[in-house]
Amino acid sequence: MAYLHTHPPMTLGRVHARAGWLLPVVAVAFVLLAVGAAADHLPWDQAIHDWVIDHRTPWADTVAKRVSWFGSTYVVLSVSAVAAALAWRRCPRLALAIVIVALARPLTEFALKELVGRERPVGDRLVRGRGPSFPSGHPYATAASWGVLPLVAALYVRRRATWWALAVAAWLLVVGVAASRVWLGVHWTSDIVAGVLLAVLGVRAAELLISHIEAWRTPRR
Repeated sequence: MAYLHTHPPMTLGRVHARAGWLLPVVAVAFVLLAVGAAADHLPWDQAIHDWVIDHRTPWADTVAKRVSWFGSTYVVLSVSAVAAALAWRRCPRLALAIVIVALARPLTEFALKELVGRERPVGDRLVRGRGPSFPSGHPYATAASWGVLPLVAALYVRRRATWWALAVAAWLLVVGVAASRVWLGVHWTSDIVAGVLLAVLGVRAAELLISHIEAWRTPRR
């Protein structure tokens, strides 16, 4: 069990070690989308938005609302609190990192939204959306809360298959929440793609934070 915690089956750090180009590409893609959003020069967004509106059904609308709920503020804060509480019992350093990530996430999201200043889609919204549009905060928040559950689960589970199931489910939820925001008409497609890219970078930052806390807490010989 301890081995699974200290050496999880997969981390972004391990991916970066094998494919050093991947995270820089993610960062560059996010910056390019941000520049395009600020300049209002992402022409595919309107076409996708119109297609979504034309293909809505009551059943799909209901599913999108329920999936989007998993990325709402109340839910993600509750999940982060529960994750930190569970982690504290066996790894206070992980609990501290979860709390720091949970607090830093809305600050970075707000700063980026204000910096880019992109307007949300006008009309045809199925739920309310407040503030600037880019990047979409729901997938970012989902990754910062539900996305840390595999790290917490590694403190308790022994089976690698169980860990993989939780990790895949967490990232499928991130993608599902992201897609739901476009379907509900409160974000452009580029917003949610940027939100997922930001989530990847945020998870990597969380891994680095955990490593630094671990190094700081480890006594020097």
